[in-house]
Amino acid sequence: MRRLLGSGFAVLLLASCASQRPDPGVRDASGGEIAIDMNTCSRVASDPERKLSKNERLAELHMALGAGYLQEGALDVALQELEQSLKLNSRNANTHATMALLQLRLGKPQVAAEHYRRALALAPSDPEIRNNYGVYLCGQGQAREADAQFRCAIANPLYRTPAMAYTNAAECALRHGDGPRAETDLLTAVQLDPGFATASLMLADLQFSKGDARGARDHLARYVRGAGQTPAGLALGIRVETALGDLDRAASYRMLLKNRFPDSREAQELH
Repeated sequence: MRRLLGSGFAVLLLASCASQRPDPGVRDASGGEIAIDMNTCSRVASDPERKLSKNERLAELHMALGAGYLQEGALDVALQELEQSLKLNSRNANTHATMALLQLRLGKPQVAAEHYRRALALAPSDPEIRNNYGVYLCGQGQAREADAQFRCAIANPLYRTPAMAYTNAAECALRHGDGPRAETDLLTAVQLDPGFATASLMLADLQFSKGDARGARDHLARYVRGAGQTPAGLALGIRVETALGDLDRAASYRMLLKNRFPDSREAQELH
């Protein structure tokens, strides 16, 4: 059910941003500090816009094409476009970040890491790149380093989707056995953006796993308000209502799952 959420070209998710954000506190899952320059993380670019050269404009075009092909799954064409973009302008941080996403899809994590590092060398305060790099690091089993990247993204006052980074941090914490830290981050995510459904579903699942079926029901209701009926939500709803003794509601969820999403993994697991 859970999946770390990238941003930018990889996943088109928008989250509203609250005016006040908690202190991001760069700590790893076990509470230890990680050396990272928070002044860099929170830096807001102040350079005046300059006119792009012809090569830079062409590089932006090839990058946009490459990102589009990447989303469509045409990885070979995406690679050609992004390579052309970097030939025209090797100092475009977004092109390197997009190339990193592509290299991961191609099964080349080490090449992806090189492009992420290059992207952050060029744009060290870019929160989108920090978040995506955190997703990468967590996928490589580097939970402490990943958490630092998520906190760095959150520290940027212009980051539009801090709820996404908090949710990614929570997912990474869960992967490495830190449920309390994950719960704190998920509660912060829904506080920042009550409509961010992914965090609500994860909270519902986490509460249920702790034995709090009633709390899980509340979070699940918020998830449904934001995302509507989904296989994952209905499957969790069956378990929650069964635990609460509302067998009629559980049966209703079961019927909805079978009828509306018969080919889903969740529906198949009912048999």
